[in-house]
Amino acid sequence: MIDRYYRQFTPVCDCCGARLPGGESFAEAVQIKRDAGWISRKVDGEWEDVCTDCQFEERGYK
Repeated sequence: MIDRYYRQFTPVCDCCGARLPGGESFAEAVQIKRDAGWISRKVDGEWEDVCTDCQFEERGYK
């Protein structure tokens, strides 16, 4: 998810709650998330953002 705090849009992992530095716009936050290797996926009709650590865990890596 991308949370909005005042004028900052902050990417937050929907699995573990990890956060990335925020951006000044939603589009900038999306780019920050992509640059960090996070993925977005649709689950039960809702978008969810997953950080790289959670992606590795889901694939069985520790």
